[in-house]
Amino acid sequence: MDDAKLQAELLIAHDNEDFATLSTLYSKAAFHLEASNNIDAACFYWTHAFIFALEADLDEATAILRQKLASYGRL
Repeated sequence: MDDAKLQAELLIAHDNEDFATLSTLYSKAAFHLEASNNIDAACFYWTHAFIFALEADLDEATAILRQKLASYGRL
């Protein structure tokens, strides 16, 4: 994963208040961190992804992210 590219994409999405894209990008970062076994950091990003999914009314993504956070005892 290209961290600089992801950071730039996150900043643009924040500037545009594009909540759906923010949820996707934060999820992408979370999955990458989970794969490297950095669960605390992954859950930080999943929490953000979850909040932005709620803001964007992404029901399916919200349910998936809620389940992911719950699986790590974060809800």
